[in-house]
Amino acid sequence: MTKNFIQDGDVIDYINATGAIIASGSVVVIGSEQCGIALVTIAIGGTGAVAKEGVFSLAKNTTQATTVGQKLWWDTTLKQVNTLPILGAYFVGFAAKAELAATATVSVLIDVFNNEGPRTLTLPAAGTTVTLANGDFGGGDLAVFVPNTVAVTLILPFTGNIPPGSKLFVRKTDAAAFAVTIDPASTEQIAGALTYATIATLNAYAQFINSGTAWLLMAAG
Repeated sequence: MTKNFIQDGDVIDYINATGAIIASGSVVVIGSEQCGIALVTIAIGGTGAVAKEGVFSLAKNTTQATTVGQKLWWDTTLKQVNTLPILGAYFVGFAAKAELAATATVSVLIDVFNNEGPRTLTLPAAGTTVTLANGDFGGGDLAVFVPNTVAVTLILPFTGNIPPGSKLFVRKTDAAAFAVTIDPASTEQIAGALTYATIATLNAYAQFINSGTAWLLMAAG
């Protein structure tokens, strides 16, 4: 065997920098790659084994049925699997077994974020500030439709926390005369400025690409 072999890739040594104890069996976000499953309890600052492959039983939204092969997303707030992407959720993998809506768990074949594909989100009409999370860009590209009836600001994650080349498409879908403003993280720029605020009429849109350090404007109308 080669001298630089470290370990098989199905399980990695994960350093817990979350600021909280990770319980065995918990879903763990592995950077911008995928969700894994903690195989042991990992203390704050400690190192423990996290599986990147396999089928695991996870808590499920009990209003949603699943079918075999269905894409699934992990709700980091409610700590449960959903059958549709919601704001801030992470793609976790595919249903390995069909389950009725009332069933509390589902068998999940965990997989990489890239296999989610492009994500589409429709935001609430009355939200004034919406924060997009790293997980929203896990599959690469994100389309956001905004039926806003008040002024709304979309806050973006740091470009370095999501895949370079990720595209963001934003369209306003309500005729109310209120703008959609896009605000990058910290001092990062979008279309050469600190904010982008020209999405203000029905069906106005803009598309951007993550250069790795900023958001570049690709198209607008």
